[in-house]
Amino acid sequence: MSCFLADALSRSRAKVISKGALYNVRPYEIERAGFKKGKKLNKLPANIKNTHIYHLDGEGRIVFVEIYGQAENIVSHEFYNYEADFIERLYFTSVGKLRNISVSLLDGEAVVRDLNWGVYGCSESDYVYDGPCLVKIHVRQKEHIEPEFIDYEVRLEYSAGEVVKIVNTFSNGYEDHRFP
Repeated sequence: MSCFLADALSRSRAKVISKGALYNVRPYEIERAGFKKGKKLNKLPANIKNTHIYHLDGEGRIVFVEIYGQAENIVSHEFYNYEADFIERLYFTSVGKLRNISVSLLDGEAVVRDLNWGVYGCSESDYVYDGPCLVKIHVRQKEHIEPEFIDYEVRLEYSAGEVVKIVNTFSNGYEDHRFP
């Protein structure tokens, strides 16, 4: 992790502090997790838990994020690498162990596929657009200890161009309302 941190610090040109996650690199990833976007702050808050410090490059892209846990000494790091047709993310726990690697494949600026491998499981997601609007995501995931993958579909609903509903729909008919 120290090599990634040294490289990322050399590319960092600006910082943005927020309470909660503030930026979606993959479409609606904050909302898909069941959260609202965080609030931008001018300085570190007294209660550091769930504070994010985004380090941005000269183009305004996220180079890395510091994510605070219960205390100032509990900080996870997520590093970003941008290429012409993909974005790579590496997530390290607060003790410096690699927990997750994610690759988002791009078509222009649109994410069309995610590949994810983590300590506990893996997933692949295919994004379906209607013009510029993301309408659904086909997800295939499994924990490493499970013998088979689970498939489900993420459906997005819009009103006046804004996402108003995100629902995970499973083949057995079960629906998990993720947002709002």
